[in-house]
Amino acid sequence: MIGYIYLVLTIIFETAAIILMKMADGPTNKKYLILGSICYTATFFLLTMALKHLPMGYTNAIWAGSSTLLVYVASMYYFDEKTNFIELIFLLCIIIGLIGLNFLQKGK
Repeated sequence: MIGYIYLVLTIIFETAAIILMKMADGPTNKKYLILGSICYTATFFLLTMALKHLPMGYTNAIWAGSSTLLVYVASMYYFDEKTNFIELIFLLCIIIGLIGLNFLQKGK
């Protein structure tokens, strides 16, 4: 159970880091740049802790897919970035993959 907590925190911190890097606007806003860097540092620490308890392939796939989805949704709602139907289809593929990986992991 603790591995999943670390994994969820990893996903949250990486998502926050990417959003903060966008808000930093390159090196323009140093406050967001520093906060984003702190979040990335936390991400790698938490990922290392998650890997002590969970399989590496599963952990990386869930981390990458989940943070991709969260960043994509944040980009649409908070930064008014546009999307299209084809991109949503591919995001659905990621969701299906995440569900499938979790379903298979539960059987182990």
